[in-house]
Amino acid sequence: MKTVIFISLGLLVWLLPLPFGGNIEWAVLGLEVTVWLLFLAYLIHLLSSGQSAAATGGQEKSGYRLVIWLAGLFYLVSLLQLLPAPASLVRVLSPTAWSWSQSLVASGLFSPDGFKYLSFSLSPWASAYELLKYLSYGAFVFLLARVLNNRSRIKALTVVLISAGVFQSLYGLSEFFSGTNRIFTWVNRYYSGSAFGTFVNRDHYSAFLEMVFPLSLGYFLVRSEYFSLRPGLTWRQKIVRFGQEQVQKSLLFVLPPLIIGLGLFFSRCRSGIIIFIIVFFLTLILLSLSPVAGRRKTEKTLVQVVVLLVLLGVVLIGLEPVLERFTQGGFFDENRLLYYNYTLGLIADYPLLGCGLGTYVQAINPYLKKDFNVILSHAHNDYLEMLAETGLVGGGALILAAWLAFGLALRRWLRCQDPTAKGIGLGALMGVFSILFHSLTDFSLRMPGNALLFLSLLVLAARAPLVLEQKEGRI
Repeated sequence: MKTVIFISLGLLVWLLPLPFGGNIEWAVLGLEVTVWLLFLAYLIHLLSSGQSAAATGGQEKSGYRLVIWLAGLFYLVSLLQLLPAPASLVRVLSPTAWSWSQSLVASGLFSPDGFKYLSFSLSPWASAYELLKYLSYGAFVFLLARVLNNRSRIKALTVVLISAGVFQSLYGLSEFFSGTNRIFTWVNRYYSGSAFGTFVNRDHYSAFLEMVFPLSLGYFLVRSEYFSLRPGLTWRQKIVRFGQEQVQKSLLFVLPPLIIGLGLFFSRCRSGIIIFIIVFFLTLILLSLSPVAGRRKTEKTLVQVVVLLVLLGVVLIGLEPVLERFTQGGFFDENRLLYYNYTLGLIADYPLLGCGLGTYVQAINPYLKKDFNVILSHAHNDYLEMLAETGLVGGGALILAAWLAFGLALRRWLRCQDPTAKGIGLGALMGVFSILFHSLTDFSLRMPGNALLFLSLLVLAARAPLVLEQKEGRI
């Protein structure tokens, strides 16, 4: 049963981005139905085998208990937003929501009796829709963490995620250079000058690739066995090593990071390109901090070579489309500073519990200037938008949980010695960092396809060092 669940989760991560990044209702429904059916099957399997969900959590649960409690607090706040509460309580905890209801009474649209009980969410139905999706994300993490329990599955998930990135990159590049600018049969006229894969927004496409690129780079290091090399080898010995058949075959794995890197650059996303460079230097730093067999320059040299090959490919194919994004638009979109300012006003008025999960598009309207003629559906900052929707309590708990999980996975990676875990864990960690950093200037995690990839990388970063070290009997 666990094998079936693992294969199903892998297919879900691979297929969900295909229908416009998974950001359409039937794709979200498919995600929810699939995850909960698998969750039900897993519970039936546990009951039939006499096990408990707590028992299968294993050794890692204690280290991540705070992460679980923080995520639980987020879900609790999101649920409280839906439940009717006395108007007097809403007036104390969310004065702006209460004032909004009173304005409806003053307009004559509703009678005062209709507002004796209020929800903290401005739109309970919208919040319920989003809450179900976030609960599905939680069930996905629970299932993946339970079935990702051996070396073969860790490698298989890595290959699945990398292959998804390679497909997205190749598809996006083919549509870009052919000039057709399609997502299958639909012509995307909004981003005709960029590669966007199966995402409508090139920034969300770039976020997908920037998460997968470090993983493909880390897996290349694993396949090349450079985490297993003895320190102090001479150049002659390294050349002999290159001559071995296994290493020659492993060099084929340099192609995925090259392909994914090219797709990222031709998305022409400024944030994605900047993050690509930042992740490059962070990867070199981590390789310096945690060598497997003594301090050496081999891994850092390989990373530098791959990045230089990506840059060389961009130059040879054509650098002008990429440079246009920086020379014409600058390094930062000044309009986003306005979005952030508006959102901060929204957070200030709904500080504790927020305006309601999924209600940003309705709640932000009173904060826009009169000459602002665009519908602002997202804050272009996942952190600010989450704080606005679920408050400092719920949003703060979720943000802290994400960064704490990253920190715990990083600590585990620094301590492990398994070569496979070092390469895959490094790539997964850098992929998680990429999207956490990118979320400062975009809302890519609001795309279900990106969200599942992020969660998969987070689980992979946490599980790979633990599982592979255990299998080798090191802990």
